[in-house]
Amino acid sequence: MPSRYGGILRQRRKAVRRNFCEQRKLTLAVFGTRYKPLNAYIYTHMIKRPFVLSGGGARGFAHIGVLKAFAEVGIYPEAISATSAGAMVGALIACGYTADEVHAMAADGRFFKLFSKTAFTNFRLSNAPMAEFLQHHLRYTNFEQLPIPFFVAATNLINGQQSIFNTGPIIPAVLAACAVPFVFDDVYINNIPHADGGMSSNLPVEPLLEHYTNIIGVYVNPLPDFNEKAGLGESIDRMMHLLLRENVLRSIAKCTLLIEPPNLKHYRMFEEKKKEQIITEGYNYTRSILQANAAK
Repeated sequence: MPSRYGGILRQRRKAVRRNFCEQRKLTLAVFGTRYKPLNAYIYTHMIKRPFVLSGGGARGFAHIGVLKAFAEVGIYPEAISATSAGAMVGALIACGYTADEVHAMAADGRFFKLFSKTAFTNFRLSNAPMAEFLQHHLRYTNFEQLPIPFFVAATNLINGQQSIFNTGPIIPAVLAACAVPFVFDDVYINNIPHADGGMSSNLPVEPLLEHYTNIIGVYVNPLPDFNEKAGLGESIDRMMHLLLRENVLRSIAKCTLLIEPPNLKHYRMFEEKKKEQIITEGYNYTRSILQANAAK
């Protein structure tokens, strides 16, 4: 019996050493020599990196797949900065949910139950279903309670500047970040109307720059191909991408690693029914990037 258990222990030690080496190789491949290890546990089980999650409507479901792929190789958020759809996903992750758990929430129809008849008020969508979802699922009320530092970007409609929220109540900030103009009502915080953070910065890296390095940017709005025969909806969607692109490129330049799944250009902002395909796109593309970097 002792020899049998001794053999099992030796096998486990070998597996841990092998996993350690694989994770070390992957991390150095992705982040380069600037990465400084803390200890074997961090290498093997929990490498932490700051993430910035963009807006993108239904394309924001891709964030779930992206974070799941990173988690499978032992890389988890050290801090999260996000706006719009990214803020919805980021709020759940910052509360301590795993990407798999958030995926399970998305699979059930209540995740974005926004397009029912009862959601419409004054020809706009009400944010009440979103608020109800957050109230039911968030484990914490205020930013200060979160186990993972979380920054939410919205747009101040008085001066047009970016507003960053990382103190006080979480839900109003997330609702403001998701308030797409002409689709949702504005959200008032401190008596100031706020709307979708993508208008001021759709990849809000700014809150992370002072205290974090090796930032991972996740942008879910690849520029669709130019098509002179495109319909009105497709043309407007591409025009919005172009209007935001210059600011986004400046944010991308401040990230160490960018995840921008190219196939997401085939999905529209409100194609919530295709959420499983969108999650899969984010997951598969991120796995391919991580594997390619590890192979170098």
